[in-house]
Amino acid sequence: MKFGIMASHQYPHDESLREHLDALFGTVETAAELGYDSVWTINHFQSNLATPQPISMIGSLIPRTGTMTIGTGILLLPMFHPVHIAEEFATLDQLSGGRVVLGVGAGYRENELAAFGIDPDSRFRRLDESLQVIRRLWSGESVDHDGEFYPLTDARIGVAPLTPGGPPIWVGAGGKIAVRRAARLGDAWYAPGNSPNPTFLPKHLALYDEERKRVGLPTEGIERPIGLEVYCAPTTQQAIDQGLPHARREYATYAEYPALRWQKERFDELVANTLLLGSPDDLIKRIGELRDLGFNHIIFRPGWLGMPPEMVRESLRLFATEVFPAFR
Repeated sequence: MKFGIMASHQYPHDESLREHLDALFGTVETAAELGYDSVWTINHFQSNLATPQPISMIGSLIPRTGTMTIGTGILLLPMFHPVHIAEEFATLDQLSGGRVVLGVGAGYRENELAAFGIDPDSRFRRLDESLQVIRRLWSGESVDHDGEFYPLTDARIGVAPLTPGGPPIWVGAGGKIAVRRAARLGDAWYAPGNSPNPTFLPKHLALYDEERKRVGLPTEGIERPIGLEVYCAPTTQQAIDQGLPHARREYATYAEYPALRWQKERFDELVANTLLLGSPDDLIKRIGELRDLGFNHIIFRPGWLGMPPEMVRESLRLFATEVFPAFR
């Protein structure tokens, strides 16, 4: 079992971004020292929180992360041209020594899509076509592509990836059609762990495996990541008392977007079913249930808006000391 953290670089606009980033870099360095396996960056545009862009963030994290995998969790691929992303991630792959993962999704915020002049109905077709183009460009061969959005003639990227065939591609998806797309086009489905529906994960894992088998792709020996929210304290009540006010503030901020309004309305369900606020023993039990479903890479946001950096790091230390041994 692998464990990674989300570098949740989203902050109120009226606070010092420089101070927040310094604290974040310290937290990531702590995670690397503790033996965490991966760190992931966020992508949003015109956000209600100050959100530095993920490619720049990865560049800043490469020298601070030791041997950790570094990826986007997730990049809003329809907002970018695939040649740009193929070049950027081939470069990052070289700079990191082959430690980069391209995690992608289609996006959901109306203001982001409108800013780039993207018809929301086209975003999944753009995602499909972009992934096909990126993989072909990473092959090193000249590419001719007669596509709906990204036609190319005799195209070849200027930087070849260090990893043969290019970095792994993970696809974030929530709906049934999107999960099947992730099975066909990605190396992993980056599963969202915040559905309050207890049947969501087993049903969609089955769909994912079914589609992989249909197109002749393996279902064994592959990465099965899931994104969660975790806070660890000596007792579960302490974890709730310390973590819940910050998680509530963060989710209320997300709920300002119409597509996520449900998260505020159903926050108590999220707390009960998906926010892992607990003692090491409680977290071992809950993560064990995810392992039994088949997940093998737990990626979590270790803190929320307003949480002091030392609280975040103490949670990471306790989790590494007490929870890691149960799964390694």
